[in-house]
Amino acid sequence: MTEATQPDGFSNSLQLFDSLHWIALGLSLLAIVGVPLIGRCLSLQNRRRVIWALIVFTVAQEIVDYTNRASFRDLNLIQDLPLHLCNYGLLIAAIGLVTRNRFCFEFAYYAGMTGVLQALLTPNFDDLKNLTEYIVYFIHHALIIQFALWNLVVDRMLPGRGAVARTLLCIVALMPPIALVNWLTDANYMYLCIRPEVDNPLLFGAWPWYIGSVLFIGWALMLVAALPMVWLRCRREK
Repeated sequence: MTEATQPDGFSNSLQLFDSLHWIALGLSLLAIVGVPLIGRCLSLQNRRRVIWALIVFTVAQEIVDYTNRASFRDLNLIQDLPLHLCNYGLLIAAIGLVTRNRFCFEFAYYAGMTGVLQALLTPNFDDLKNLTEYIVYFIHHALIIQFALWNLVVDRMLPGRGAVARTLLCIVALMPPIALVNWLTDANYMYLCIRPEVDNPLLFGAWPWYIGSVLFIGWALMLVAALPMVWLRCRREK
């Protein structure tokens, strides 16, 4: 473990479901649910304004994130390429928010309700070096779910049949090129080389077996997340 990745005083002070974590989860839930509900009450013109305001906010929080990283260490290829699943998820969710593309919505919804939700509940505190990084972490992940729910609640979009399979296949397709980048840079993007140090009972096994277990459990969680979508689709068809 390099010096840049070692836990510091702030990281060591964090605990799962401590008061700060509960506050972050509460505010994240408020934004995830509240913004789409407000958007549903707006006119079409005001909805577009809110959408572009959200996009500007998304870009701004990324700038804050990288500026903050550069304030306490040098940016590098091992840690700072946007190649984790949450990076893809936010980009795809943002595209879905603006374009109402069905695949982007499906990916953001199923990835958000599984991997991203787990990232909010069981973050890797060793990666969070100061309060700014902590805040941006929760904003980044909450936006993915928020954008997907905007498509669901405001745009009244529903995943199509086979959406779970398409989402899972897309994630699997991302793994080989990311694995190549990991090999070239000695990195651990998408946690393909080293299991993340998180307190999550759904993550188990040594390398490479934990990757298979994550995919299987992710598939099972996506099927659970699909149940309300199936109910909504059947209700709409009636």
